[in-house]
Amino acid sequence: MSDRIYIKDLLLRTIVGINLEERQKRQDVLINLTLYADTRPAGASDDIQDAVNYRTITKRIIRLVEGSAFYLVEKMAAEIAATCLEVPAVERVMVRVEKPGALRFARSVGVEIGRTRQDLPQGRQVFVSLGSNIDPERNLPEAVRRLAQHCRLLAVSPVYETQPVGRLDQPNFLNAALLLETYREPAELKEEVLLAIEGELGRVRTADKNAPRTVDLDISLYGEQILNLEGRHIPDPDILRFPHVARPLADLAPEFRHPETGQTLSEIAEKLAGAGLRRRHDVALGPGE
Repeated sequence: MSDRIYIKDLLLRTIVGINLEERQKRQDVLINLTLYADTRPAGASDDIQDAVNYRTITKRIIRLVEGSAFYLVEKMAAEIAATCLEVPAVERVMVRVEKPGALRFARSVGVEIGRTRQDLPQGRQVFVSLGSNIDPERNLPEAVRRLAQHCRLLAVSPVYETQPVGRLDQPNFLNAALLLETYREPAELKEEVLLAIEGELGRVRTADKNAPRTVDLDISLYGEQILNLEGRHIPDPDILRFPHVARPLADLAPEFRHPETGQTLSEIAEKLAGAGLRRRHDVALGPGE
C-alpha cells in the first residue's frame, strides 16, 4: 500500500459559486489533500530529488484556485486532483474542498473526492531536445531524472556527440531527445519545468546564443500542434536544419510526421545525415535508451 503525504488546511480566497454575490466577491475555501506515493526512495537516500515536492504542488494549487472562478466546488476539487496527479510519483489523491460559512447553521459545506491517474484524460505527447557541453556526462542524465519527476517519461533516445554550431572554440556537445507525456500547456511546461531545471543545473543565459551551457532543454514538437511560444516556433525549425536535433527525434519516433512538411522524422534525419554525429554508447540517460 502506498505511503501518504498530507497537506492540511490550505486556506485560499477565490470566486466560487452560482449566486450573484458569489460571482462578485471572493470567499474562503479550505483545502485538504492526501497524496499517495512511494516514499521509500526518499527515505533511503535522504535526497530531496527523490521526494515528492509538495511545495511545488501547493504553489500550483494556489495559482489554480486563486486564479479561477469555478461555479462548483466539485469542479474545483477535480482540477486540484488533476494538478496533483501531474506529478508522476503521485499514484492517487484524496481532495477535500470546503466553503466555510456557506450554509446557515453549518460550519462549512464541501466535497471530498478520490482520483487516480487512470481517471485523467490522456496527456499530450511532447518531444524535448537536450544538449550540453559543460560536464555533459553528468548534466544530461540529471536533467532527465528531474524531468521524470514532472512528466511521464515515455522514451529516451541514444546520446550523440557533435561539434558546436556557430562557435568552435568550445567543447563538443552531447545531444539527445525525450518523448514525454504531460498535461501542461506549452508555456507552463517551458517556464515551470524546462527553464526551472536549466536553472537548477546552473544554466546561465547570455547574449551569445552559441555559448557553452550546462544543459539546454527545448520543446521540439508539441504533439502535432503548430504554435509560437515566446518567440520560439514549434515545431522547432532546427529539426529541418541540424542532424543533432533530427537524429535523436527520429530514434524516438521514426514514423512521426512533421506537422508542417509531412515528412517522417526518419526521412528528415536521413536527408541530413552526414559526418560529425557520433553515438556515445558510454552515456545512458534512462531505461528507454
